Amino acid sequence: MKNDKTIKRDFYLLVVKVVLATVISSAVTYLCVIYLIMTLTTNHVVKPTNYFVKDLDLIEKKVKENEEAIFKGRLIPIHRYSEKIQGEVVDISGKHLYGDQGIIDDQVDISKAINRDIVKGSYVYRFIPIQHDNAIQAVYVLKAPFGFIINNQNRFGAVLIYAVLLISPLIFFIVYLIFFTSRLYKSLFHNVKLLLEASDHIASGDFDFQVSGLKRKEFMKIQDSFNTMISALKEMVERLAKTDDERKMMVSSIAHDIRTPLTVIQGQIDLIQDLRKLDHFDVTPHLEIIRKNCGKMTMLTDNLSLLYKVEDDHFSLNAKEVDLRQILDEKKLEISTMVYHQKSINIRFDVNLQKSCYILDEAMLMRVLDNILYNSLRFTKSGEIKLEVHDEKEGNECKIYFRCSDTGTGFKENDTSLLFQPFYQDKQYKNHVGLGLYIAKRIVNHYEGEIWAYNNEKGGATVEFYIKELSDWSSNLMGFPPL
Repeated sequence: MKNDKTIKRDFYLLVVKVVLATVISSAVTYLCVIYLIMTLTTNHVVKPTNYFVKDLDLIEKKVKENEEAIFKGRLIPIHRYSEKIQGEVVDISGKHLYGDQGIIDDQVDISKAINRDIVKGSYVYRFIPIQHDNAIQAVYVLKAPFGFIINNQNRFGAVLIYAVLLISPLIFFIVYLIFFTSRLYKSLFHNVKLLLEASDHIASGDFDFQVSGLKRKEFMKIQDSFNTMISALKEMVERLAKTDDERKMMVSSIAHDIRTPLTVIQGQIDLIQDLRKLDHFDVTPHLEIIRKNCGKMTMLTDNLSLLYKVEDDHFSLNAKEVDLRQILDEKKLEISTMVYHQKSINIRFDVNLQKSCYILDEAMLMRVLDNILYNSLRFTKSGEIKLEVHDEKEGNECKIYFRCSDTGTGFKENDTSLLFQPFYQDKQYKNHVGLGLYIAKRIVNHYEGEIWAYNNEKGGATVEFYIKELSDWSSNLMGFPPL
């Protein structure tokens, strides 16, 4: 498979291809040129490398026939055979006797060269022994051209072809190296081009794509890393955009939530100023309206100040020993006072606890209960708001369960898990920040508990959650002070 290839393997294969192609091409070229040269030499168009060897054979035969005369200085006229052949007679020690001088150098061992042909450079040397008195007394040294180029110096075309033949392996090596390297480069540059295009997309803020089409293992790993990075960047950008939208919505909702009670308070103050001079004017209901709207603003600011604390994963609960039954009684009295003038709403707390004291963060637990109970108060016009509390022992842990049910309008959303998202706005209560249940969920999570919501059989809303009693007070060292 192409995707299983590696760059290292491609480079090894490149070397093999270049060498193999060079060897095959050179072999074919040599065979063709040899055949061509053989054909041309047969037709006497060019001279072969050993063209003058036949003349040396004839001269050697003549030397054998005239040894005595040659020994006495009467040399054979070798120029009759060819002007390019030279001859020198030397003694056994290599000292010049007759003929052309300087044919051989001092490095040649005459005794070992007798009856042999020695090729040096572009010449062949033949050493013919000359006997006198049944002993070798001298050596006739013949020198003749031995090479295709030197034999065909006047045939430029043939010399050029032969020279090209000699360097053809190097030429083939360079040609194939360039050819196969360019192919490999194009293949690798295809991958680089795709990565550069992907980088341009990322630089322009376009994350709706995936890198594909890369080949070779190394680039496949880069492709996977690029796609992982693109997905992470896309998720981060979407999260930032969502956060920005949430912040904008929060600012808008906060402005609305603060403006509403302020408007009501201002209206009540204006009304009191207009009616205070009337006889029997009762300011109490007006003050109650002002008090309720002040409470709304207080809860809003408290939720905002708490939001960033509970979102911190390092948030720690302020653990201490509390009388849960007593604080629940106080909370019941507080809620009952708020609906005192609404005779149609009944507040009921059903508490069944096995212990008198628990290790808890009282402020955080009350914040959860306030957010849930005040939601019930907001949407319940008549009937009952009931809070049930009990605890269970599970091994070494103690879980405390809470269930708040009302007979209000209930939840309009089928997916009640949306209620616990930050800045969520229910269709029945638009232009509200929507932090209460989200903060409650975060606090419950810090208690290692769970929270969920649903509509009960009476059509109202029910919110259930449980928390775990804190094991010790060590978390108080790093906790935030209760609000």
